[in-house]
Amino acid sequence: MWPFGKEPEKKEEEVPSNYTPGQKILLEDTRPKFQSDISKGSKDLSLKDAWQKITWEDFTLERLTSIPCFRDAGMVGFSSMFVSGSVILLYHKNITRALNWAMGGLMLGSIVGWEQCRMKRKRSFQVAQMAMETVAKKEKPMKHKVEHDPKLLDQWEGRSGTKPSNNSNDKPWYKFW
Repeated sequence: MWPFGKEPEKKEEEVPSNYTPGQKILLEDTRPKFQSDISKGSKDLSLKDAWQKITWEDFTLERLTSIPCFRDAGMVGFSSMFVSGSVILLYHKNITRALNWAMGGLMLGSIVGWEQCRMKRKRSFQVAQMAMETVAKKEKPMKHKVEHDPKLLDQWEGRSGTKPSNNSNDKPWYKFW
């Protein structure tokens, strides 16, 4: 039995129609995970409306771990909680003061970890967007037929301007013994 109530349902991910087995699925090929109502219309939203939409199901382990940067913020917060609490306990030898500092370290570390992760994600999305724009602007060489210089082709193929002869007097390029 799942420790937090019923076991979460496993959703099968929808595969794009142009997918072939073994092909990597890109983020731009998938549907958004969360649908936003912002594009449908901009009605007056208030804090009271947002508070009424919050349910206990929003705080399940599955939902929390699906939030980007939640894990990173938690890891930084817990490690700063451990470090700050341990240092204060060793220095002052006072458990209540150490617990207070540990909770402060958890809060501050979580905020720092969250913001740091969000900045990294924002930067990576910007770099990905720039890369997509660069690829879109790049000239496609396959669309244009390129005329090659015959001298360059001769050099590439090892010819000296004449076609190779098929005489039997020619020595082979290999030698067994």
